Amino acid sequence: MRLNIRPIVPVIMIFLIHPFSAQNFAAEKTESAPDTTALQTRLQSLESVVSDLTEKLKKQQQEDELKKLLEEAAQLETVKKKEESGIGKKFHTGVRQQTGLNPNISVSGDFFTAVSSENTAFIREPSDFSYGQNGFFLREVELSFVAPLDPFTRGKTFISLEEGEISIEEGYMEWLNLPMHMNLKIGIFNPEFGILNRYHDHALPQFDRPKALQALFTSANMGGVGLASNFLLKPHFGADASLFDLAVIQGGTGQSFTNEGDLNLMVVANVTHFYDISPNTFFEWRLGGVTGHNDPDEKYRTIIGDLALNLKWVPIARSKYRTFDWKTEVFYSNRETPAGTVASYGFYSSVQNKLNARWWLSGRIDYAEQPYDAAQHEWAYTLAADFWQSEFVFTRIQYQFCQRSFTQLAHHDGPFPDDHSLIFQVNWAMGPHKHEAY
Repeated sequence: MRLNIRPIVPVIMIFLIHPFSAQNFAAEKTESAPDTTALQTRLQSLESVVSDLTEKLKKQQQEDELKKLLEEAAQLETVKKKEESGIGKKFHTGVRQQTGLNPNISVSGDFFTAVSSENTAFIREPSDFSYGQNGFFLREVELSFVAPLDPFTRGKTFISLEEGEISIEEGYMEWLNLPMHMNLKIGIFNPEFGILNRYHDHALPQFDRPKALQALFTSANMGGVGLASNFLLKPHFGADASLFDLAVIQGGTGQSFTNEGDLNLMVVANVTHFYDISPNTFFEWRLGGVTGHNDPDEKYRTIIGDLALNLKWVPIARSKYRTFDWKTEVFYSNRETPAGTVASYGFYSSVQNKLNARWWLSGRIDYAEQPYDAAQHEWAYTLAADFWQSEFVFTRIQYQFCQRSFTQLAHHDGPFPDDHSLIFQVNWAMGPHKHEAY
């Protein structure tokens, strides 16, 4: 160990320049013996001071080295803990029976009761345009199975039980992180189109889907069986991130797109741009389109365009208590018919405000024209209050006023009166899959 003598230098310098230098000391020695004794005493005192300083420096250096070693040991321990915490599941072929590889299984229920000011069959009975009124209804029981299949793929399946019927709501597999920043999906799924098409009913911001979506696709999601790809693009229009989704699916609800043709294929495209306005505020806008045939003979085509805006404010460290979410979509439909082309429009604007840890207030305004007859349209005004007992259970009470200008609807008999409705909804979930968006 090398001794640092820099702090001793001043002491030595003081000694060297002291009036009692060697010459003076020699002169004074010849003059007086008692002075020699005093100088020796002074020198011994200085040597004692130097010795004490040297010991203190050695002790300080030893303490510094010990502190440094302790800090290095603490850093090594932190790195070791991080490495241990990063160890995840390992996949082994031929051992799929292992409990650790079982999928996450969840069950959710969606119950509601509704009262309407009208009691016509169009309003009272569940259909493509009504979830049901003036009664008790179990809208859906959903079983979900979600799991990574291996480090490169994952699988999701959602089975729906409603009105005594069992159907596969979604069931697909995804390849992740492919070349060209691409993900690939195959199976039955709801493609990316607008904001709400990927939402299952129990995760909607209000009880029902906006009237514009119901007019175009009925009360169900627009989806089917097919293939979809997702690309992470270079950001455009000043965005922080941009995505492009493309899907080819076989399906249709019979409203805008046929479900009776030989192929009944739909092509769906959607581009999304994301912006981080501030640490608390996020904004996205989407531009999408879908095209397919609208008749069983597949001679006439429908094209639907969508412009969607979504602004979300979530304060840092207070997301449990405050959130503000604004969604707006505008739809344009161009439908070919034997009598010519029918153009129709629709939109909705929805606001959700989280007041505290338990309560949400929301409102929505809708306008929808029927895709086969733009003269028949509907306005709807909705207010809702949600109480979240926990992340697994919430209850909702919703008021809605519908103002209709219908004379004749496909597959439905009149009359079609305006009505006021009050809906009480209870939603619950068992398992890790709760009421989040998809």
